[in-house]
Amino acid sequence: MIDQALTQMPLLFQDNRITRFYIGGKLMHEWRKMPPCEDSHQCEELLVTSIGAISKGQAEGYAISKTIDEQGGILLSDLIKAYPNEILGERFQKYNPDQLTMLARVGDTTVRLVMQCHPNREDAKRYFHMPMGKTEAWYIAGTRAIEGKETCVYAGFKPHVTKALWRQLYEKQDIDAMVDCLHQIPVKQGQMILIPAGMPHCVGPGCLFLEYHECNDVTIRVERSINGMIISDEEMFYGLGADACFDMFDYTTYDDAQILERSLMKERCLEQNEQYTLSALIEPEQNDSFSVQLVTITGEYPMPEFDGHRVLCAVEGDVKLCWSDHSIPLIQGHAALIPAACKGVRVVGEGKLTIGIPTINEEAGK
Repeated sequence: MIDQALTQMPLLFQDNRITRFYIGGKLMHEWRKMPPCEDSHQCEELLVTSIGAISKGQAEGYAISKTIDEQGGILLSDLIKAYPNEILGERFQKYNPDQLTMLARVGDTTVRLVMQCHPNREDAKRYFHMPMGKTEAWYIAGTRAIEGKETCVYAGFKPHVTKALWRQLYEKQDIDAMVDCLHQIPVKQGQMILIPAGMPHCVGPGCLFLEYHECNDVTIRVERSINGMIISDEEMFYGLGADACFDMFDYTTYDDAQILERSLMKERCLEQNEQYTLSALIEPEQNDSFSVQLVTITGEYPMPEFDGHRVLCAVEGDVKLCWSDHSIPLIQGHAALIPAACKGVRVVGEGKLTIGIPTINEEAGK
């Protein structure tokens, strides 16, 4: 029987590395204070997830987060099933039953990721029988120079792009022309990028990115070969075929100023004192799936009450999570889940912490 006391403490998770089409990992190991490694396809860490990853050759439920041994080594999915309201919060349990509403992962890449998009809620329900789409956001936790290239991400269609052109270039596999269809956005450490569901995107070389996203792992890909790996039709289109998947792209076009306004978030100070500075990275009105805050701690930050779950990540420095008369270390590059039933959490130390706060879209829940 799973101990209910786990619902009243911050939850930490075991290492959870997976293989992806891109190449990296070395900078991620340094950031997470892990033993050194060489760059490889083992370049992504699932930090907090109740659904795991969709991966060729792996069964459903692959890579679901498991609590650290000191907290029982329990699958997060099992913990939620045992105590859904206590982990998720009652209204979030009603909204997305038995699953977290938002998840977190981190990736590190020396190459450009595959061009892709993710389904919105309507497409997720229609094609995959899933309640949530996948809006995501990237906090740039670090960068490194790759062959002298500017560190960047790619997002949103340029004004000349149409659905017909995008499909034509895909059929030809004219990758250079496809990349040129997307805006290239220079990025630096500490910036936050928002990618609404349906928007075409990919991360460029040299980025260490912390990703917050909705509870979905479906990715629609449009490249058949990248970084030495061949992508099958199943991995590209999930058995749906190209027609349905090309309908999932959002063909809204943006000029240079518009894409920066839509996707490059501006940090805004919310509260400041001698102990901490709290800033908004993504605000509720910018995104109906989640918001993200950044707290820079120089002493102690008392987390406010919230009737749902929250996902924390130490992005700079090590801190302690304290509750009641207990504490647990949160190491740089690692994440924690604060269950809805866990109250009175204080973050103590010196460093920077991102806080992912899920949002309920009332219209989507009808």
